[in-house]
Parts: sequence; C-alpha cells; structure tokens
Amino acid sequence: MRLIMRGLTDVDFEQRFGTEAACLAALIEARRTEGMPCPRCDNPKSYIYGRRVGCTRCGRRWTVTAGTVMASTKLDLTVWFRAMHLMTSTKQGISAVELGRRLGVSYPTGWYLHKRLCRAMTERGERYQLGGPPADGGEPAIVEADDVYLGGERNKGQGTGGKTRVIAACERRADGGMGHVAMRVVPSFTARHVEAFRDACVAPGAHVRTDGLRAFGAFADTATERTHETVITGGKRPDRARGSVFFWVNTAIANLSTAIKATFKAPSAKHLPEYLGAFCWVTNRRRNMPRMIEAACRAIAASTPTTRNKLYAPAIGPDG
Repeated sequence: MRLIMRGLTDVDFEQRFGTEAACLAALIEARRTEGMPCPRCDNPKSYIYGRRVGCTRCGRRWTVTAGTVMASTKLDLTVWFRAMHLMTSTKQGISAVELGRRLGVSYPTGWYLHKRLCRAMTERGERYQLGGPPADGGEPAIVEADDVYLGGERNKGQGTGGKTRVIAACERRADGGMGHVAMRVVPSFTARHVEAFRDACVAPGAHVRTDGLRAFGAFADTATERTHETVITGGKRPDRARGSVFFWVNTAIANLSTAIKATFKAPSAKHLPEYLGAFCWVTNRRRNMPRMIEAACRAIAASTPTTRNKLYAPAIGPDG
C-alpha cells in the first residue's frame, strides 16, 4: 500500500514531464481519450500537428488547449504540469502564494493557474456518485454523511454565524475500507438542500447512514430506491476507533480541516466549493498516486474554459 500511495518524486516527475514535448504528448493522449469534436461542425474525427488540431470535415483548426481550462494560456506546458504535480502530490495541496513562488511566477498568475486546475478537478469529480454498484459486481458501499461548519474566524461567540455549511459524505466499502468522498457547500441544512446534494452526489439505490439531523431524512427517496438510516452515537466527540460508525466520513472531515488550516487558513465561502472539489479529487485518487499527472490531464481534457472575470465575479448562491 505504501508503494502505491507514494507517488512521483520530484526527480521522477522531471524525468517524465520535464520537457515541453513530453507534456504535450501526455496532454494529447488525454484529449484523444476524452474526444476532441470540432467546435464548428462537431465532427469527432480530427488530426493533430504540433499543438494544433484540424477537423477532417470542415478544415477548422484550433489548439490542443482550446475548450479547456487551459484555453488561451500563455504559460509553457511545463509550468502547467509542475503546478499539477505540486497540487496533487500531497493531501494538503498547496496555496496560490506558494504555488507562484515554487513556479517562479507572480501571485496573480499563480492564483489564476491554481483556480483553473481546481476547477478542472471539481468538474471531473462531479461525474461520480457515491454508493453505486461497484464495477466488479460486489456489494455496494454504504454512504456515511455528516454536516460540517467551516470558517467563521470573524465570528464572535459560540454560534455558527460567519461559518460556511458543508455536507460531507464518504463511502464505506463492503470490505470495511474507505471509498470515494464528496463534499459540497450548501446554503442551509434543510431538506431541500439535502435533496439537492443527494441527487448530485448519491447514486440511485444507495444506502445512506447519518446522525439524527432532521433534514437528513431527505436522503431517502422511494422513486430512486435510495434508503436512509439514522444512527445516534450519543457522544459529542466522534469515535476515532477504526470500524466505528461514521469513522470514514469523520476521517475525511478531519483531513479536510487539517488541509485547510495548513494551506488556506480561512478560505472564503466564494472559493471554498472548488477547494473542496480539488481536495476530494486528490483524496479519491490517493491509491494511484504514481498516475496523478495522467489523471489531472484527463480532468483538464474534460473541463470547460473559464476566464479571470468569471473567477473574480461575485458568487451567486443556489437560490439566486
């Protein structure tokens, strides 16, 4: 297990992705796997020459990075790949300030690069739903879910004012191990917002286990055969014994808390969704650390473009 989770050393990374040609080859492979339909006629067949792509039907040409979070980038691919390595080689991730320092770029460039990679990881992670039937046909995992309050450094007193509400969920596999993790910011812990999290993150037919929070009853849904179980532990502090109820979701929350305190200090509610998305994406691929760069390439290949204006724009909540 340690060998699997060790990942690439800095030396290994430079040997594999230290040149522009090696980075381009990895990105092209990922884009071919995800598909590169023509932006004009949607033709799935294309040819590649250098960093350009050409449509075999209408002759339209575009770059390999077009249509992704890397669209219109002026940075070398080696800078992008080093950023991918730094952001995926540890559970805690890396802040935009440290990323810019390590890459030798300005803070605005490091911040924009960091945000675009977080966006790609988040979009990729949103494809997966917890508790679905496993590929090997075995017994489905149980989904553990809990409510979390993050932030609130400017909050005075003991209440939850100034804190961001998050629903965290984690799979407990049939063999007792930890499966995939999902975390989403929610406006409130009400049935309506629990249902939105359920539909986005929990597979039809899944069994969800939660504590006694009343709104969590909305995880049950007869139409999609989702079931819900309430377990009252009776203690204010989570039981840290391995195998205890909610052990894995509490472990994921503890890892998140450590990562935020070590990296972001006090992330704003506006940017927290993508920090959560990147954290879950890395956590869900921790068993294949040596292939993190290839996984990040696939996430980029499947991503949608964004701009600085969109990232700087005020956040709009789910209620508009």
